[in-house]
Amino acid sequence: MIFFAQISFSKASYSQDNKGYLASRDKLVETLRKRDVDNTLAKSIDGFYFKTCDSLLNLNLVVDDRPIKVVLTRLFDACEIKISNRSISPLRIPSVNSYFLQTLNHYKQQPLWDLYREIGITQSAILESAFDGTPLGDSVGLIVGMREMLNNPYFISLRLAEARYGPFRDTLLYFLANGAPEIFTKKMTENDAMFTSLVTNTQNPAVKAISQVTKDVYYENVLPFSLAIHENLMSADSIRKLSLVPTAYYRAFVDETIRLYTSSDRLVKTFLEKPIADQNKIFANKYYISEINNLHDSPDKVRFQILDKLSARELYFLVIGGSGELYTSSFLYLYKKFIKEVEKEGLDNFLRDIDYYQFGQFVTNVSVYGLVNDLIGNLQEEKFAALMGNYFRRVLSSQLNDNQIILNAMTISEILNEIKHQPVVQRILLGQIEAFEKLKIKQDIMLQRMFTGFKSILSNKTDYISDATYDVLPVSRLQKNNTIVQVSFFYDDEDGTSSFESSVATYDKKLWDKTDLGNFIVFNSLSGNNMRVYMNKPMTTPGSDSTQDEMLRAIAQEGYEVTSFIHRGHSYHLLQSLRKITPSGAFVFLGSCGGYNEVLNVFQSNPDVNIIVTRNIGSKLINDPLLQRINEDLVNNKDIHWDAVWQDFDAMFTSKQTKDLFSSYIPPNKYIGVKFIRKVFSY
Repeated sequence: MIFFAQISFSKASYSQDNKGYLASRDKLVETLRKRDVDNTLAKSIDGFYFKTCDSLLNLNLVVDDRPIKVVLTRLFDACEIKISNRSISPLRIPSVNSYFLQTLNHYKQQPLWDLYREIGITQSAILESAFDGTPLGDSVGLIVGMREMLNNPYFISLRLAEARYGPFRDTLLYFLANGAPEIFTKKMTENDAMFTSLVTNTQNPAVKAISQVTKDVYYENVLPFSLAIHENLMSADSIRKLSLVPTAYYRAFVDETIRLYTSSDRLVKTFLEKPIADQNKIFANKYYISEINNLHDSPDKVRFQILDKLSARELYFLVIGGSGELYTSSFLYLYKKFIKEVEKEGLDNFLRDIDYYQFGQFVTNVSVYGLVNDLIGNLQEEKFAALMGNYFRRVLSSQLNDNQIILNAMTISEILNEIKHQPVVQRILLGQIEAFEKLKIKQDIMLQRMFTGFKSILSNKTDYISDATYDVLPVSRLQKNNTIVQVSFFYDDEDGTSSFESSVATYDKKLWDKTDLGNFIVFNSLSGNNMRVYMNKPMTTPGSDSTQDEMLRAIAQEGYEVTSFIHRGHSYHLLQSLRKITPSGAFVFLGSCGGYNEVLNVFQSNPDVNIIVTRNIGSKLINDPLLQRINEDLVNNKDIHWDAVWQDFDAMFTSKQTKDLFSSYIPPNKYIGVKFIRKVFSY
């Protein structure tokens, strides 16, 4: 056993003789110190890199015949890479160092599985890099590989044939079938010899059930019932016939999902859990939400008639599956109808009967519409607090990567910010968080700050109402070399063409000069501040991706810098836009459906960025006039005061549809999650 605290070190440390080691160490330390370093982080940096590491070198320690200086250098380099590509928060590096030392202390005395079960996926990957090429590295690599595959079953299909996973193949086969059945079925359809052999020999009923589903037009409908079919409770043919009647199929789908989830058999309870939840979003939209949206301007009696005969369970499934696709008014109607439907039996009893299925998703969706306090009013306060405590543990699991945890923390901060007047809930959650702190986060500065932030909200010590960074967007922040440059990304589909034409029509010829450059156009302001607005044309021969790149290259060649990025397209195009948004972006518009979920990527690039997103449905009916107003103010040298802009548009939108659509748009200064992580993580 190595007791590092008792090791002395001299000024003439061995590390002073190694330039490569010093270069890697100093580069990483510089990266860590670029942050707003508090005493805890500073002490950790100094203690590990300038004391503990020197002590290790003075011992001439070796790890499986590899000099410790090589291992440490690899550790430093791996940390630097993960920080640079934003795979890990710098605040988590001290915990990486702690786990590194624990690994050195324990790897010869006991198996690493127990230790690495508590280490985050990204942290584990860094340690794998540090020890790579040694027997210890092989052991860590096996653990990391297994955890990566369990977190993302896609990797199982790529790695299952590797010899090191031989003893675990049956288990991995189950996780592939249960977590990514479409990939599993594809392998079976291709008659992959190894997969076929494994399926033939397995005794796992879940794998057997999923393997028997035929890949045809009814595949998605039959799959959720595959275990029931395997157990001879139903037949595939009966499910196919049932799917021809959407209302009957959806009721059966809901009932089967609850049957599985409320089982006392763990294997049954988790059967296709995530794929079924994902499928519910598809079915909810296909069978109900699309019709409700299409009838938006009709009277409520007509618009929501399709919901009249639904059970409380079906309404609940629409609530958890429909967020992001529903108009605000539609969600509110659906939620209220659900609450009324369970009023007689009580919401507590209803949730208990379904074993609190997807409660985390339920409360998350409800919080988006400011309904958490209403939800608590329909539940026992103590029960709500207990459920939220369980939710915390799940969404902050070590099985998630850092960005997933931070995104979950943003959502939690939004929920906690709503319950400021719930003293019973606040008191219980504070106790749960303090207990969780003692158990989990002794060495993890990121989690320490996160839970301190949660406690601050629950104690009413933090006010996220005002923040000068986001309340006002100064014109000067967007000007580079006396010019404001904005780019708009359009995509190759009907929506892209319609949005492009609608957007172009908002530029008055008296105020803007238009230049057509083939695959993209440029609008130049004719008076006021210099402003250039670039738009790629959709449906060109090269395609939207190429034309956007051509446009960005032209801007760079002309010596301009983009400070305003506008995404105009469906949510499935959003990742393409995000890849092209640079840290120079001071204003970013993500007006697509569900843009709310992608804010973290932009924020990490530039924490000062002002972002407009929508919780649900994005529309040119909102996007065009909103962007027109913003650009006119910028040209006229008016700083953008977001409260004033939102107040003006609230008054301007008078139709039922535009008011409804606009209510789901979030101005930069109203996004509590962004303010939370900025304050907590010192961005």
